[in-house]
This record gives sequence, C-alpha cells and structure tokens, in this order.
Amino acid sequence: MEGFRATGRGKILILFALLVLAYRVSYAAPGYGTHMPEKRHFTCGLEGNFLIDRDLDNDEGATNGNRYFFTLSYGIFEWLCFDGKAGVGDVHWDRTKGNDDMDYSTNFAGAYGFRIKGYENEDWGIKSVVGFQHVSVHPDAKNQAGEKHETIIDEWQGSIIVSKVIGDFVPYLGARYGTVDFIKWVNEQDRKRIQSENYYGVIVGMDYWLNNTTKINLETGLLDGEEFAIGISRDF
Repeated sequence: MEGFRATGRGKILILFALLVLAYRVSYAAPGYGTHMPEKRHFTCGLEGNFLIDRDLDNDEGATNGNRYFFTLSYGIFEWLCFDGKAGVGDVHWDRTKGNDDMDYSTNFAGAYGFRIKGYENEDWGIKSVVGFQHVSVHPDAKNQAGEKHETIIDEWQGSIIVSKVIGDFVPYLGARYGTVDFIKWVNEQDRKRIQSENYYGVIVGMDYWLNNTTKINLETGLLDGEEFAIGISRDF
C-alpha cells in the first residue's frame, strides 16, 4: 500500500483506538471488505468472529457464540474470488418462556462465499464489491434434564460494500441482507428452524495495512444484530 506511513508507536495507538471504537459501536457479520487476491493468488489469515446477540423470531429468545477461523481466499479471475474458512465455534441460546438457557460446547465451524468486483476509481481510491457469505457452526450436543439437545447455526448473507483508501487505512461501508438460522432438535427428532428477527443491516469496517502484503481487518455493523470480527491476513 502506498501513502501515509505512521510511526510504529503511532500505528499501535491508532489501531487500539479504532478497535475500542469498533467494539463500542454495534456489530455485523463479516463481509471481508473490498480487498481481493489477484488471479491465481491466495490470501490466508486468522479471524475471530463474535456473535454477541442476535434476536430470534417468534419470541424464541436470542443466540450468541464465538467462532475462530483459519481463512483462505483464492482469486479465480481478476473480478471473482472464492472465500473459505475452517475452525471451531460454540453456541449459547438465551431462551424465553421460562426455559433454562442452553450452552452448546465448541466444535466444528466452517464458512464459504464469493465476491465480485464492482465499480472502481483508482484516482479516488474507491473500490466496491458484491458478495455472498455463509457461516455454519456445529457445536457439541447438550444433555439436559435427561434429553439430548442438538443445534446448528446457519448464517446467510448477501452484501454490497464500498471502500476508500486513506493511506494505510481502507475504511468501508456497506449494506447487507441476511439471517441467522437457529436449527434445533431434541432426542434426534422434532427438527425446527428458527430464523432471526431482523434481516437488513449496515456493515462498517476497515483494513489497516501493516506492510504491502499484510493487513488487519476490523468489522462491525448496525441494525440487525450485534456481532464483531477481527482478523489478520497476508497475500501470497
């Protein structure tokens, strides 16, 4: 990345301030930003994705959980990339109607998606992408009151994002449409899919380039739930 270079101490202070601000704002599902790997190249990294609160439809309470991923993006064409994740995650269910809350322990979590380049203006440092993302969390079963409770979290999202280069910083803003589906069943029967209460949201995020190949990403959002993501990645 070309442009302004802060001192080492300045970079740390600025990054810390942005992290605190992002955590205090409200939160959104990861949309990956507008940086895409070049054709036949990879971007690999690590990500923490924290679903803090997502209300469920029909007065079914709310869900939250933590996910930790190894991430990989591959440039299929100059204008199209595949995004994949593999890792672990847990699930908590804040139940209503006098029922006890449920905690499902950490197990496999994965994700996939794609992004397509949109409008770009190099002189103004503006980029845009359209994307689709799916996250699935498969926590361990929970035995409670003599019954076996199982769940899967399916998170679906379509998004459009626009970014602006400001030196080492690339802030971005976008819109999303998606749902967090809470799929549950008891004693291997009575499977039920509960959708989240809200579908539309606003994505707010930023990339911060440590050098020409390595960046830190922070992402939050508004309106549809509380979720926060932080990651680091490197181009290859």
